[in-house]
Amino acid sequence: MAKTSEEMKRLVEDFIKITNIKYEDQTEKVREKSKTVEWQFHIGANVIVSKNVNRDDRIQVNVNMRFPPEDTKLLVLKNPSFSKAIMEISEICTTCGVGHQWMKDKEDIVGLAIFSHVDEQILDRVPFHYTWDNIARVSGHAQKILRANFSRFPSPNNSSDETIDKSMYG
Repeated sequence: MAKTSEEMKRLVEDFIKITNIKYEDQTEKVREKSKTVEWQFHIGANVIVSKNVNRDDRIQVNVNMRFPPEDTKLLVLKNPSFSKAIMEISEICTTCGVGHQWMKDKEDIVGLAIFSHVDEQILDRVPFHYTWDNIARVSGHAQKILRANFSRFPSPNNSSDETIDKSMYG
């Protein structure tokens, strides 16, 4: 039987509570700014779980990595190291079955979003945490790839954030 949006939201909140990671229900804030998001949780430093109004059949799990302004000058397509990093990150995302999108502000690349979804038909604790773990793993790999290709590219300030650093079960 299909789950309603509110049932999905209650389940997701219960799954988040199990982890003991700080989270915030941002539904009201998001509704004030956008009509496309039905509900949203912000977990730890950079994990977003949301349900869009145009998709009754799934929820989104998203990690947004923002880069400091001093690093954006390295992230240009003319830079061979960045082109190599793009290919490596694309490969790891394809292999792991997650989507990714480079975030831009005008012409500058300011971040990277890594995302996946969980279908409402299989929305229970194990698929939810598997998806979260998979995205966290890929985010960690993407950070390592960027640091390996840019010798001066620092670790993000929130690299010790438990939403990325550990498995939800470990």
